Amino acid sequence: MKALRILIIFLGILLMGGLATGLPPGGSSDFKPGSEPDGFRGIKWGTDIATLKDMALVMKIDDDTKRYKRDGDALKMGEVKLSFIHYEFWKGVFYLVDIGFEGAENWNNLRARMFATFGKGQSELEKGDQLPLRYRWEGEKTTIILIYDSNMGGGLTISSTEITDQKAKEEKE
Repeated sequence: MKALRILIIFLGILLMGGLATGLPPGGSSDFKPGSEPDGFRGIKWGTDIATLKDMALVMKIDDDTKRYKRDGDALKMGEVKLSFIHYEFWKGVFYLVDIGFEGAENWNNLRARMFATFGKGQSELEKGDQLPLRYRWEGEKTTIILIYDSNMGGGLTISSTEITDQKAKEEKE
């Protein structure tokens, strides 16, 4: 199933995060002034899952981390048709959204939308690199990774920089 392959790719991206991106520490790609989000579709980073009544459990990743889908969520971003939108909660608080899509047309439309909204982002590929196409935006509140592979599909991961850092720190201990 393509959605499962996309999910596995994104989990790998998140685990590798800033470790292998080639970006200087602290991120090198600022958001266009005033564009950095503080959550997704009206849910702010750090929102307690108990306050959201329209979430349905998709999967339990571990004891502290669970993924949900939102009842009635439009699987579109402008003209981009989405395969899924998963909201991830760590210790019961919202810290990440993972979005999947398929096809070059959706990739081109989403990339153009992201560039127009947030700025160009930092390409994470070196000349001749055979990895999927990737862009990254990193700010004080939010980190965004956009990725596409013509064989696997693509996705967008938007996460709380602070909570993701805290989660990684606790997992190291």
